[in-house]
Amino acid sequence: MGKSETAWPATPPGPAPEGAATAARALTERLRASVDNRWMLLLAGPVLAGALVITLLRELPENPLAVAADGLCATTSHLGWVATQAGEPAALARSGAVVGARLATLRVAAANAGVELPEITLLESRLAALGPRPTGAEMFAIADAADRVGAAVRRELVQRQHRLERWVTGLALALAVALLLPLHGLWRQRQRLRRALADYSDTLERKADAPAVDDSVSERRWRALAELSADWYWETDEQMRLSWVSGATPVTTVLGWPADELIGRRRDEMGPFETPALGWDWLHERMARQQAFRDFELRAHSRRGDHTLWIALSGRPRHDAAGRCTGYEGVGRDITERKLAYERQRENDQRWALMVDLASDWYWESDAEHRLQPVGRAVYRSAVDYLEPGDGRTRWELHATTPAELWQPHREDLEARRPFRSFEFPTDAADGTRHWVSISGIARFDGQGRFLGYRGVGRDITMRKQAEGLLRRDNEALQQAVAERTRELEQINVDLDAFSRQLAHELRTPIGHVESIARLVVDRAAARLDDDERRLLALQSQAARTMRETLDALMLLARSTVQAMPMERVDLSRLAEEASAQLPSIARSAPVNWRIQPGLQVHGCPQALRIVLANLMGNAAKFTRHVEQPAVRLSAGTDDDGRLRVVVEDNGAGFDPALAGRLFVPFSRLHAGEDYAGTGVGLSIVQRIVERHGGTVAGHGRPGRGARFEFTLAPAP
Repeated sequence: MGKSETAWPATPPGPAPEGAATAARALTERLRASVDNRWMLLLAGPVLAGALVITLLRELPENPLAVAADGLCATTSHLGWVATQAGEPAALARSGAVVGARLATLRVAAANAGVELPEITLLESRLAALGPRPTGAEMFAIADAADRVGAAVRRELVQRQHRLERWVTGLALALAVALLLPLHGLWRQRQRLRRALADYSDTLERKADAPAVDDSVSERRWRALAELSADWYWETDEQMRLSWVSGATPVTTVLGWPADELIGRRRDEMGPFETPALGWDWLHERMARQQAFRDFELRAHSRRGDHTLWIALSGRPRHDAAGRCTGYEGVGRDITERKLAYERQRENDQRWALMVDLASDWYWESDAEHRLQPVGRAVYRSAVDYLEPGDGRTRWELHATTPAELWQPHREDLEARRPFRSFEFPTDAADGTRHWVSISGIARFDGQGRFLGYRGVGRDITMRKQAEGLLRRDNEALQQAVAERTRELEQINVDLDAFSRQLAHELRTPIGHVESIARLVVDRAAARLDDDERRLLALQSQAARTMRETLDALMLLARSTVQAMPMERVDLSRLAEEASAQLPSIARSAPVNWRIQPGLQVHGCPQALRIVLANLMGNAAKFTRHVEQPAVRLSAGTDDDGRLRVVVEDNGAGFDPALAGRLFVPFSRLHAGEDYAGTGVGLSIVQRIVERHGGTVAGHGRPGRGARFEFTLAPAP
C-alpha cells in the first residue's frame, strides 16, 4: 500500500510569515520593553526573594518527624523504667503497645518526609515477634532498638539542618551578588542592545537587497523530513478532529486505512483504534483543558483485521498569533516492537515468580556486610519464616546453634567474594526442631564494580539428611550382617575342608589296603591263579587306583573353592611352557606341536593359574593322542571391556556342540573312559578358578575337528 499524496493538504502547518519591516518594528518594541522589565527585575527581584526567604524561615513549622521521634524517645524512657522495675507482663505489654503506636506515628512522619530508615523496619519486626506476655529482657531489647531509631532520626534531622543552612548561605550570597551588580549589568546590557539593534538594521538592509527564497524548496524539504522520519506529525482542529497528518503514518501505509476515513474525525470515531487502557475520556479531558500529553498508547488493527500495531501519541495545544487555541499538534510513533518486548518480559517475570513460588528453594540477598536483607513476598518462601527471616543479621548470628567451626570456611569464601555451592549446615527452627539447610550464592556488584553483597538460593534438606542417616544405619547393619555371615561361611568352609581332609585320609587307607592285597595275591600265588582270577585281581587294582584318583580330584575341586588366591603379575606364557613340559607321558601317534604366544602378562594367582593351564593343556594333549600331526595353540587378545581373552585350541577328537553344557559339570564325561582316561572334574576346577579371578570360561568344539576353550583374565597393570 503506497502513500496517498492527494488525501493530505499540500501546505505544511504554520501561519504565513510577516514582512521584514513589521518584524523589525516588533523586535525593536520588544527590546525596549525588555530593557525596562530587566531593570525592574534586577532591582526588585533580589529584594522580594530575600523577603520571601526570611518570612518562610520565620514561619517554618516544627518538623513532624522531630516531634514523632521525641515522642518515641519519651515512650522508650518510660518503657526502660518499667522494665527496670520488673513490672508485670501486662504492664510491659501495654508499654510495648504504646511504643508500637509511637513507632507507627514515626513511620508515617518518616514516609511524609521522604526518609527511609532500616532501624524502623527492624524495630517493627521485633515488636511483631513479642508474645502476649513479654519479659523484661525482651522489653530492654525493644528499648535499645527504639533508642537506635531515635538516634537515626536525630542524625537525619541534623543532616537536613546542615543542608538547609548551606542552601540559605548560598542563597544569601546569590542575593548579595544580585544586589551589588545591577548597575554594571544594566550598563552592559544597554550596550549589547544598542549593538544588537545596529546589527539587526544592517541585516534587514542586506535581506532587502538579497533575492527571495523559493517557498517550494522549503516546503519540499519539510515534507521530506516529515515523511522519511520514523515519527509522523499530526494536527487537529478546535473540535479535536484530525485535520492534517504526514504521509509516514503506519495507519495508512501498514494497516491499509484510507485517508478519507481518518480526516475530519476524532480518534475515538476512527475505525483503526481500539479503546485505550486509560479510556478516551482521559484524552478528551486533557485536550479540553488544553494540557499537553506524552506517550498516550493506542492499539490499532488493520482494515482486514489480520494485523495490529501499537502507537504512542504525544501532543500539545496549538495557538494562533492572537493566543487563541486552534487545536492540537503532535507526533506519533510506532512502538509495536517495544510493546511486544515488554509483554514478553512481563510474561517471563510472571513465569519466574510462579516458578519461584512453586519451587522448594527460596531466594535470599545480603548486603556488603553479609547481613540478610528482606526480599519480595513473591520469592519469600514459607521456609524462610523460621529459617532465614532476613532481619538484618548475618547468617552466623541468625543460626547461633550451628557450630562455629562450620562457618569458618564459609566466611573465608565470603571475604574472598568467591561463589559457593551447596554449603550445608544444621540449625534449630523456632519450634525447636532440628533442620538442615543448603545454600548457594554468588557475589553481586554495581556498574562501577563496587561490592554490594551476595545473592543466592537456599533449600531445606532436612528430609534428605534424615534419609541419608537412615540409609547409613541400614548400610552399617547390612555390613554387620554380611560380616557375620562371611565369618560363618568361612568357618563352614574351614570345617568342610577339615572334614574332606579327614574323609580323604580315612578313605585312602582302605583303598590302599585293597590295592596292596590284590598286588600281594598276584605276587605270591601267580603260579596257582588261572587267567580269570588274574583278570579279576587286575580289575580290583584298577578300581582301587580309579577310586584313589577320584578322591584326589575331589580334594582338588574342594580346594579350588576355598584356598587363598594372592594376586600378582603373572607371566602366563612361561606358566604354559612349564605346564606343557610337566605333563605325564602317554602313548600317542606323534608328539604334540606346542605353539604358545609369548609375552602374555596377566594379573592373577600363579599357583591357581598353573592348575588351569595344566588341566586345559593336559586335555588338549590327551585328546590329540590319535592324531597324526597333533597341534595345540595358546594365544590371547583383548576384549572390548579391556580384559584378556586366552584361547587354548587343538586339532584332536573334539566333541558334540549339543553336549557343551555338560563340560563343566563335575564327573560328567563326553568320551568313553577306555579311550580317554580321566576323573571328569578337571574342567570344573578350571571354571571355579577362573570365576574366582572375575572371569568367564567357555568351550567350543566339533567331533573330529578339535576343541577350543576360552577364558578371560584381568591384564597385568
